[in-house]
Amino acid sequence: MAVRMLEKPLGDICYIDGHAVRFDSAEGRALLEPTDDIIYYESIRFKSQIMIFFEAHMLRLHESVAGKENFAFDSEQLYEQATKLMREVEPEVTEGNLRIVLTNSKTLVHLSDASYPPSSFYQEGIVSSVLEWERIEPQIKVFRGDYKAAVAAAFEHETPFGMPYEVLLCDHAQKITEGSRSNFFVLFDQTVYSPSEDCILIGITRKYVLKAMLHAGLHYQEKTFALSDLVELQGRARREGKDFAVFVTSSPFDILPIKSISEFEFYSASSSKLQSVAQYYKEIVDFYIQSRQSDHTTRQ
Repeated sequence: MAVRMLEKPLGDICYIDGHAVRFDSAEGRALLEPTDDIIYYESIRFKSQIMIFFEAHMLRLHESVAGKENFAFDSEQLYEQATKLMREVEPEVTEGNLRIVLTNSKTLVHLSDASYPPSSFYQEGIVSSVLEWERIEPQIKVFRGDYKAAVAAAFEHETPFGMPYEVLLCDHAQKITEGSRSNFFVLFDQTVYSPSEDCILIGITRKYVLKAMLHAGLHYQEKTFALSDLVELQGRARREGKDFAVFVTSSPFDILPIKSISEFEFYSASSSKLQSVAQYYKEIVDFYIQSRQSDHTTRQ
């Protein structure tokens, strides 16, 4: 299925193959045309014009390209184009989201109108639903039209707790593997569980959340759960007075507790251990930004 390189553009310009292009120009409008080329992409959050975990995003992009077509591209040039874009767009932006998109013949860097959750989602948790879908080559981040259409349809189905903010994917055995745009975790007592890395897209935020878990004194184990398992595990945690939470992680929103999955309610936001993980993760992000402020100033 042919898809477009451009998704939720923001601002008046983008960078195509290294040069600035206005969206209202002929070259800019051509981005609205679907292509049959394989599209590789990374969505990167930035604060104070610092692209958070940029190196890790580029490593994953290189791995995705190597897994399909194995063509060369220059991460340093993409960094420079992204930095110029943040300064040159009208008005200049210091915080937001940008996308780096590649095919075997074109590079695109553009700002993206990513939606960030309100504070209530962090305080109370998010509504989610479940879609049975096993992704092909989940470790390779490319556009897949059939997958995007199925997920979009799932987002339109209201749950007893309201419209879903995230759609969780499950396999043929009904085990939850990941979110449509996030990684999925289960916290029980002193251990955090997540599916095996060979069946999920390994998120950039996930990597650093795992570090935050260690700082919080928690253990990590690979394991999958069906929705019925999670209901039972929450009941056990409440009976035994143990900590329990289900949550998702992703670059646009960091860490979000889940308050419902389909028709079942969870009390993830009250987990003190999840709150501790979130605090340690925030410290990791803050340190990353601070450590790169001088480098960013020098590059300018």
